[in-house]
Amino acid sequence: MDDYTRALRNTFVADSIDRLHQNREDTDWLEKALSDPESRFFLLVKDSIVITSEASPYSQIFYSGIALALASQATSVILLGRVEEHLYFALAYEEMPVFDAKNNQLCDLRDIATDLNPDESALLAQAKGMVVWHRHNQFCSVCGTPTRSTEAGYTRICTNPACGQLHFPRTDPAVIVLVTEDNRCLLGRQARWAKGRYSNIAGFVEPGESLETAVAREVWEETGIRLEAIHYHSSQPWTFPSSLMLGFNATASSRTINRNDGELEDARWFTREELRTALSQGTVSMPSTYSISFHLIEDWFDAGDCGELRDYQPLTEMK
Repeated sequence: MDDYTRALRNTFVADSIDRLHQNREDTDWLEKALSDPESRFFLLVKDSIVITSEASPYSQIFYSGIALALASQATSVILLGRVEEHLYFALAYEEMPVFDAKNNQLCDLRDIATDLNPDESALLAQAKGMVVWHRHNQFCSVCGTPTRSTEAGYTRICTNPACGQLHFPRTDPAVIVLVTEDNRCLLGRQARWAKGRYSNIAGFVEPGESLETAVAREVWEETGIRLEAIHYHSSQPWTFPSSLMLGFNATASSRTINRNDGELEDARWFTREELRTALSQGTVSMPSTYSISFHLIEDWFDAGDCGELRDYQPLTEMK
């Protein structure tokens, strides 16, 4: 399987969205798009999503035909793009907007991630990341003057004429890696996680660092394991609040675990058989199935003769 195909398996990834970069500065086009009854709007209050919950898990996650009234209440209006014949926008609020839909409630994107189709999950990840960026950049980082949104929500400009600094959305790269040695994989857990949950080694890329050296550094800092080979797997947007997870597989050149930086409560090697037994007994659980961390472990586990990791989904589906 090629890297592109692997990435498309990851939740929050879709290749069907036309982000309409060419339309972002066309104010006439944007005004018509906002008033188009076929346009669809995701509503976010701070970093939570407004859903209508007349059915389980939800009956509606986007809204149409009420745009102008809702847009006037919004603190930010962001063009997400087009999927097939529909335009999608994100509208941001500090409080629940007033509109006619009933049974509205707020939810975290992770709570409904496994119920979304690929387009919905990718659009909502984009919306959430953009809304959080707007909330965190209300003031210019150069001079402290308030900023305003331009280019359909993809730029904020300082309102101080003497400054005029442009601010753009940022993405923080983070690496995540499944380390293997012979027939074993290396997993760790943090003390704040749910009891028994184990996952891959991960961490942020630091300035002046390549992705590969970040992988090697994080593994050494957290587990004391040295690597001899590193290979790219796939990526996943992780807008909680603004990361891009870059997945890797790596081969260890050492075996003795030493938790150098104390970030992990525990780290250990698992054979497939040991992992299967621990999952069956409920003493170990895996990351949520919508995460790239699950896919990294799944691809390794399923390549053996212990069945499929998703056979244990009731035990591994953790939010």
